[in-house]
Order: sequence, then C-alpha cells, then structure tokens
Amino acid sequence: MRKDIILPGLALAGGIAGFALRKWQLSSAFHPETGLFTHGAPSTYALLGLTVLLLVLIPLLLLGKHETPQSFLPAFGSPESGQMTLWASAGLLFLAAGLINLMEGGQLLQLWQATQPLDRDPTQLTLTAARLLCALLCLPAGAAVLLLGRGAYRWTLPDSLGYLAPMPAFAGLVWLFSTHLEHGTEPVFLRYGFALAASAFLMLAHYYIAGFLFARPRPRRALFFALSGVVLGLTSLADGLSLGESVLTLAFSLSALGFARALLVGVFGPGWPERMPSGAEDCEDREDQAQS
Repeated sequence: MRKDIILPGLALAGGIAGFALRKWQLSSAFHPETGLFTHGAPSTYALLGLTVLLLVLIPLLLLGKHETPQSFLPAFGSPESGQMTLWASAGLLFLAAGLINLMEGGQLLQLWQATQPLDRDPTQLTLTAARLLCALLCLPAGAAVLLLGRGAYRWTLPDSLGYLAPMPAFAGLVWLFSTHLEHGTEPVFLRYGFALAASAFLMLAHYYIAGFLFARPRPRRALFFALSGVVLGLTSLADGLSLGESVLTLAFSLSALGFARALLVGVFGPGWPERMPSGAEDCEDREDQAQS
C-alpha cells in the first residue's frame, strides 16, 4: 500500500470535506447574536463525526512494519522537484504570513494606543504583543523551511541550520498561545476549537520534525500530528479568520504536508527514484569520455 500517496490524499480530502461541513454548520446551526449553536444540528454531528473518524483512521493507517530513520536526511531526503516545490511554497507563505501579521499587529497596536487610558484592556495588549512576536518568528521559520527543503533535496544540510530548525515550532507555540488568548473567554468551545486544535497539532508536528536534527526521531508522532494538523487546519479556514491567520494556517499546513509525504517515503517506502544527472554533470561526463 502506497502510504505516501494514500495518507496525504486522505488528509487533503478530509480537510476539504471538513471545510465544507464547517461552512454548513456555521451557516445553518450557528446564531451570531447569541454565539451559540443549535443543539442536535445534523451539520454539527457530521463535522464532529468526520473529524473523529479521521483522527482515528490516520494512526491506524500508520501501523505496520516501518523503518525508523535516526537523522533528518534518511527520513526526509527527497530528490523530487515536486517535494521541493511544496517546501518552497510553504517557506514563502511563512514569510508572507510574517509580513501580513506584522501589519495587522501594528494596526491593533495603534488602535490600543488610540483608546483612552482608563479603557485600555491589558489582555488586548498581550494579544497584540503575541501576534507581533509570532509574526517576527514566522520570518526565520520560513527561512528554516526553505533551507530544510533545499537540504533534503540536495541531501546536504548546512551546519548553521540547527539554530533555525526549531523556529517553526516556536512560531507555532506563540500562535497557539495567541489563539487561546483571543478566544479563551468564549464560553462555547466549538466556536474556536478547530482553530485552537489546528495550531496545537501543527506546532507539535514541526516540533517532532525538528527532533530528527537532534537525534530524537519520533516518526509516527510526527506523521500523526502533521497529517491530522492538515485536516484541522483546512477545516479551521472556514471560521472567517483574518488574512494573516489564514495565510499562517496555510503555511503551517502546507509545510506539514510536505514533510509528512517525504517522511512517509522514508519510513514506509517504497523509496525515492534515483536522481537524474544534471546537464552540467552530463557535460562533464562527455568531456571525461573525450579526454580518455
């Protein structure tokens, strides 16, 4: 069974289906004036049933005989240009998310400063600071994803990468904190539960991915959190997130999907095809043959 095809496809299909069901739930069962959901709505049961089914099915499909790579390159090394495209796109989305969230955080800070001193909410200032910190961390996180992807593609990693590798997980931790801080006072967990779960799962996915660089490989945990995080991240996009939050969710989800697919090949096979020689290498081979 080609788990490197089935499981990413399942995560994408499940996330798209979850997005559609979440839209249905918010349009048919959510009451904005009260902030409550209709009890026993079919859309709610369908959404929760799909989510539970996927969160059970994914770890079951991860069972079976597998390899346990002890370092990053045996786990994620990939000669496919498609894999590099996924990582490059995710890295650029991280950079875009950082810039957009810096602008949005700056606007929130200006609004807070324009408020009368007696009316200022300290929690709002903490939330603004968390968003700005997350935006700043997205910049080295994007660089880390780009360098990790290039290193996996070229099968070589720079020595300085160890300092950048944890940055996506750090950005995810601050993202999780800001999401909880923004919605923690809401009485209905279902209103923000998917966004909170997505930030937690995607943060843990990148934490376990970085662990391969520090001799702490946990392939099944990395795969479970990455694939499940993709499902939850795509579902949470239906919640009407801001532009910065939407781009950040897409960046984390695309990065997790790329690393998950490469790791599935490294853990379960069938192995990557041999890298074709480049044009420069062909020219060198012809010159060597002519000289001999």
